[in-house]
Amino acid sequence: MGKTKKRLWLPLKVYAVVVFILIYGLSVFSSFRTWLSRMVDVSFAFAYKPEASILENIWESLAVLIVMQLYSYERRESKNSQSRYVNAPKKCSLIFMKRLLILHSEKILSLSLFYASLSPLSIFGFLYLVGLVVCSTLPKSSRSPSKLFIVYSGLLVMIEYLFQLFIDQDKIFSGQKQSSLFLFLGLQLYKPSFSGLESGLRGKVLVIASCILQYNVFRWLEKRPCSFGNVRKGEEPCALFGTSEEVSSETTESKLSTAASVLSASVLSEKRKDARRNSWPSLSTFVPQGPDPTSYETGVTESYTQKYLCVSGSSRGGHKLNRKRIRILRKERLHMQIATLKVFLKFWIENMFNVYGLEINMIALLLASFSVLNFISLLYVASLATCILLPRGIIQKLWPKFVVLFGSVITLEYLASW
Repeated sequence: MGKTKKRLWLPLKVYAVVVFILIYGLSVFSSFRTWLSRMVDVSFAFAYKPEASILENIWESLAVLIVMQLYSYERRESKNSQSRYVNAPKKCSLIFMKRLLILHSEKILSLSLFYASLSPLSIFGFLYLVGLVVCSTLPKSSRSPSKLFIVYSGLLVMIEYLFQLFIDQDKIFSGQKQSSLFLFLGLQLYKPSFSGLESGLRGKVLVIASCILQYNVFRWLEKRPCSFGNVRKGEEPCALFGTSEEVSSETTESKLSTAASVLSASVLSEKRKDARRNSWPSLSTFVPQGPDPTSYETGVTESYTQKYLCVSGSSRGGHKLNRKRIRILRKERLHMQIATLKVFLKFWIENMFNVYGLEINMIALLLASFSVLNFISLLYVASLATCILLPRGIIQKLWPKFVVLFGSVITLEYLASW
């Protein structure tokens, strides 16, 4: 899954144009429709409805063509204005959503895989579940799950679509062997409508969308200064609210501004020295030497003391100024409390599972052990006792083995229910 090239999208765009012209020609020219219907069945081959209107026939091909054109326009604009978008300000809400997707794209893919494995229970769904268990042991930086599942889901979508197109329901269920084979594989006929086909292919399409989302996440991380290669084991690729990035950017900007000020001051001092050396001795008294720092400091302190005495004297005499000062202090205290509450909430939202992740998993194990009383519940109780007795460091090292154990339990229950 590398960068998308023009040679990959141009054939799709040409195909969309050809389909649109063909459907439009069938709707407008009756002679062309009668000539073509002599060779092939127009309604079956091109999904053309003679009794429907022109808009109803061409809206699907027109929508695909519009999407292709918008994508071409977006690629053209991104190539021509990359420098403009680099320095453009970004909205905080978009940055927050992007960080949220970076942190949870793997969980979205796992949920979509689990949903696809349950609709329906078959050998294709079982392969989804086995792939989920195997890929759960891989690190977050691995791109193998997204590549593997997008290819597998694409093949399944094409097989099921062709199955709906060419297989007749009466012929399938007339023979018992064919029907049992199709049910074992997970191939079944859906309702002959958009809603029926959408409900049947929903799980596979969700897996494809999740794989594309994870691919975009890897692309976003490549553009970031801190990528997966610089992240330690057990750490997240980025912060949810980006406090470290903002601090680092502010420090770099302050360093650059101080360096520029020091450089300009040094250049100015060198120019003044050259001007003093090249000037006449009689004119040396007219060279500006700058204000005396001691006199400047004394003047500043005197002005501040005068202002403070004026304000304090006027505050003693007038109650209105005292009330105004009290209101200002209350507003400042309120703003400080709101800022502290925001920082507190951000910390707990971002670090809830880092601080109390083990306790949350222990509660989940306790609930799972009491749901069904069998051998699997004993296994959950043993895992709960292990989490209680062992320290956190050892549990963190053993946690991939716990994931494989729980995944194997899910596969056994899947086979039992199948």
